[in-house]
Amino acid sequence: MYRPKLFTGIDLDRRTRESCAEISGRLQAQGLPAKFEPAQKLHVTLAFLGWVEPERVEAIEGVLRSVAFEFKPFTLTLDRVGAFPHERRPRVVWIGSRQQGEAFRALAHNLRDAYARIGFTFDKDAVAHVTIARIKGGHSHLPLLDIKPMRLRVRKLTLFESLPDGKTTRYEPRAYAALQGGGERGSE
Repeated sequence: MYRPKLFTGIDLDRRTRESCAEISGRLQAQGLPAKFEPAQKLHVTLAFLGWVEPERVEAIEGVLRSVAFEFKPFTLTLDRVGAFPHERRPRVVWIGSRQQGEAFRALAHNLRDAYARIGFTFDKDAVAHVTIARIKGGHSHLPLLDIKPMRLRVRKLTLFESLPDGKTTRYEPRAYAALQGGGERGSE
């Protein structure tokens, strides 16, 4: 039986996607030995759900819509390059936010709480970031890179499906839910 691999996130607008790709190119030009993500895969993850039973998809989409209804659109500023677990031993290179903001934190928290009520678990809080590269091996540090802050207007949530694509994956939107502010949550 086919089981989709799903996650909920924030899709990037064209300008933010292009800016992230330009930063990725700058790191490549500096010789960072990483596997860089193609621009079309860039996004902000809010909740990774993993492989799910097909009969759960309707409930997952219901959570997406109900949480989106509660929150007003907001702006997320992406203004730094960083790495997990940290910049001296990077494994995952990202573009993120120095101050995630109350709207992002509340949205991510409420979304994950709603998914938890239908049986999903999360081991850590969401961090506002766009993964741009992954490093294998023992590279010793992430190059310092100043970037111009990007203001991403968050207007909707997207349920993505991760699909095999040759030796990698691609992310296809499965469902969208516009932020509506019905519960007056979120802010600029």
